[in-house]
Amino acid sequence: MDGWMPLSRANFVLNFIALAMAAVIPVMLVSWYQVRQHRNYGLHRRLQIILGVVLGLAILVFELDMRLNGWRQYAEASPYYTTFVMPSLIFHLCFAIPTFFLWIFTLSLALKQRIHIQNGNHRSRHRFWGRLSALAMIGTTLSGWLFFWLAFVA
Repeated sequence: MDGWMPLSRANFVLNFIALAMAAVIPVMLVSWYQVRQHRNYGLHRRLQIILGVVLGLAILVFELDMRLNGWRQYAEASPYYTTFVMPSLIFHLCFAIPTFFLWIFTLSLALKQRIHIQNGNHRSRHRFWGRLSALAMIGTTLSGWLFFWLAFVA
C-alpha cells in the first residue's frame, strides 16, 4: 500500500501521520477556545486527553514502522536526499523530542491537579506549560511537513 497518497513516495504509515497532523492544530485551537472563551474545562480536558492518547499511539505505530520498514528507500528519489533531507529531519527532531516530553509533563500536571478549582498558581503554571507544549506541537507539525515534503514529495 505504499504511495497511496497522491504525489508521495512514502508508505501508508508515513502518509497517514502526515495527514493526521493536519488535525492536531485545529483540535488544539478548539480546545483552547473552549477553555478560554467558554470556561468549558471538561471539554478542554477531554480533548487534550484524547489528543495525548491518539498522538501517543501514533508515535508508537510510527516508531514500530520505522524499525520494521525504515524510510530512506522512499526518500532516495528526492532531489534533496543528499542535501536537505537529513538537516530537515534533525530540525524536526529538535521539535519532536522535546514536544513528546512536554506533552507528557503538561498532561500529567493537569491530571494531577483540578486546574480550574485550584488557586491561580496552578492555573498559571498549567497555562505556561500548555502554551509551551502547543507551540512545540506547532513546530513539530510544521517541521514534520517540511521533512515529509523534502523527503517524499519533491
